[in-house]
Amino acid sequence: MSAPATPSSVVSEAAPRNRIIHGDCVDVMAGLPPNSVDFILTDPPYGVGYRSRDGRTILNDDRLDWTRPAYAQMHRLLKPGSFCVSFYGWNAIADFSAAWREAGFRVVGHIVFRKRFASSTRYLRHYHENAFLLAKGRPARPVWPIPDVIDFEYSGNRLHPTEKPVSALTPFDVLP
Repeated sequence: MSAPATPSSVVSEAAPRNRIIHGDCVDVMAGLPPNSVDFILTDPPYGVGYRSRDGRTILNDDRLDWTRPAYAQMHRLLKPGSFCVSFYGWNAIADFSAAWREAGFRVVGHIVFRKRFASSTRYLRHYHENAFLLAKGRPARPVWPIPDVIDFEYSGNRLHPTEKPVSALTPFDVLP
């Protein structure tokens, strides 16, 4: 009997539009056709060498050399007039911002995900996550724009050390 499939190894053949593809994102995206993606939401490694309170780490979170090629591929894949929501590490904003600009993205908004708990306490208690709304071209403005502050329910981080709650991400399905 084979081992059950894990989320990172499942490739759903049922719906070609909704597949999980496991691999290096730059390599995988390079094999996809240009202007074929409606929307991208990405929560990439922040380049901060993350270690959770229980000792979990995030693969490749100690480097940012992937940002320029990855965002270049994301821009290539997005259809004109589309959006990318990208989480980022605030202390690496210069690297992320340069990668977005070089790829051709235009920053059209900043989103704060408000948490009820501090995920870190150093000089400040961190009660939020950040993301930028990036545009390829000039997307149509939504009739009812979503707020730039969204509540962030704690997921328990059972599947990933910096897991994002689905409820905080579903408002983006209204973007054109």
